[in-house]
Amino acid sequence: LANRTPSTKRTMSTKRTWVSVVIAAVIIVGVLAVSAVGGTAYFIYRHVHTQFVPNDNAERQFADARAQFAGQRPLLELRKGTDEPILHRDLIPKDMPASKLDTLRVLAYDTRANKLVNVSIPMWLLRLAPSNKFSFMKDNGIDFDSDHLRLTMDDLERRGPGLLLDQADRRGSQVLVWTV
Repeated sequence: LANRTPSTKRTMSTKRTWVSVVIAAVIIVGVLAVSAVGGTAYFIYRHVHTQFVPNDNAERQFADARAQFAGQRPLLELRKGTDEPILHRDLIPKDMPASKLDTLRVLAYDTRANKLVNVSIPMWLLRLAPSNKFSFMKDNGIDFDSDHLRLTMDDLERRGPGLLLDQADRRGSQVLVWTV
């Protein structure tokens, strides 16, 4: 140890410093990764509820949800035999000020699995999306060109709370989407 020159001591001290920095960086990245996974799991736990229910129970829940939109036409319509959804732009007032929406709600039921899924997505999260386009359907297996549809968050806010989609397929599975 006494035989080491000051230059050698500085080199070893620099190496120890860099090793400490690398170890600290690895620990910080690990903590951030665990936090991200935990935060995602907590978000899903709070906003996605899945239950297995008989058909009549699901029908009752859909009827209760639809009751609040009695007489209201959905903003989006998926017609049999067409690939493109129909956007009823006449339901979006052009001169009305935007209203603050709180939540996007989705109620979906798969008759084959008797699985009812209730999802609540905070609108602040949708506003954080990198694009102003509203493409929740594309992400959920309904394939259409969202660029052609041109429905934005601003459109939804000008329309205000209401029914976005009420759809059933030939097997009886249902999807109801609305904003509050």
